Amino acid sequence: MHIPRNQAMTAIILLMAGMSAIQALGPISGFVSADSASQVSFLVEPVSNAVNAGGFAKFGVYVVDNSAAEVSLVARGVPPGSIAIFTPNVGVANPSFNASLTIVTSADTPQADYVVTVVAIINGTEFTQQVSLQILSPVSVTVSGNITSSNTAMNGTIEATLSMTLNTDQAQYQPGSIIRIQGQVTDETGDAVPGATVEIQVDTPVGTQLYYTNNLTTDSAGTFQTEVALGSSNITGAYTVFASASKPGYSSVTTRTTFVVGISTTPSVIIKAVYAGDSSGNPTSTFKSGQTIWVWVVIENIGATFQGVVWIQVRDPNGVPVQIQIHVAQLAAGETIKDGLGFTLPRTAAHGVYTVNALVSDKLISQGGTFLASSETQFALTG
Repeated sequence: MHIPRNQAMTAIILLMAGMSAIQALGPISGFVSADSASQVSFLVEPVSNAVNAGGFAKFGVYVVDNSAAEVSLVARGVPPGSIAIFTPNVGVANPSFNASLTIVTSADTPQADYVVTVVAIINGTEFTQQVSLQILSPVSVTVSGNITSSNTAMNGTIEATLSMTLNTDQAQYQPGSIIRIQGQVTDETGDAVPGATVEIQVDTPVGTQLYYTNNLTTDSAGTFQTEVALGSSNITGAYTVFASASKPGYSSVTTRTTFVVGISTTPSVIIKAVYAGDSSGNPTSTFKSGQTIWVWVVIENIGATFQGVVWIQVRDPNGVPVQIQIHVAQLAAGETIKDGLGFTLPRTAAHGVYTVNALVSDKLISQGGTFLASSETQFALTG
């Protein structure tokens, strides 16, 4: 079964002031070398934490790699009734990449000692660090609302929700190159989903199929990878990678990304990161009612200059849209911009985990526009 090109997608994101790469999250210290041969250091701290059920625990994630490595993060062993939020969950260690991991629990999270495995995929290689998390008795004021989400299948049963990231090892290639396509599949708690079936299709700039496979399976970290060989006669331009993931008991998920062969005469846009933070662009994942929340998006155009539309939608713990913004922006060829949207949720807003969807299209959808890139993040409203 081939992946349809025009998937129905929820409208989503905004863009405001042009800036460059994501700022560091803080000082890096106490590094443990994870791989001396490749000069990779990976550290998660503190190594242990304790929180009352209904509260949240924070950890710092620090990566150093002298080769300007692509980094993506995922968790394993998230406690029941909890959700793991990495802020941000992808980036580049050039030479360092810092993030925060927030585990938001609910009053229903069982009291116990848990071991959470933090997985960093660094240039396709998996590194792991374990931290311990003790869940204590619930506090009187807890995170309310749905800490997880679910979909109802055609047969009336409740299915968990899958999320998916997708990228290529480079943004631009020359004819004759080898393209490595990789990604991760998680559930709505941020926990890795092993054993999911992944289907990938690569289309050329003129819409013909270059590559197709439907027999990939995610590993224990929820990751998958495949390679595509370009011939010396492949046409130049922007190629599109479509991917879908499925597993019994889960609703399927579909996403896309692009890459350029040679020089593209059409836009080819990648959302490098989307995350919640403050007005200065510093990432954070937990907010209080009445506090101003900023959503930041980093967009790279590896194709031709274009004027497009950036969308943002914020959905509350019940899946109801509470913010929708549209912004028209121009990106020059090779340009990367970082823009943000600030908004304040009312003090009556539901507590729990909010989902942020980001999209870029070449024009308004009502004018026949096509979505070029999409990404998703989360934050928690805790009080």
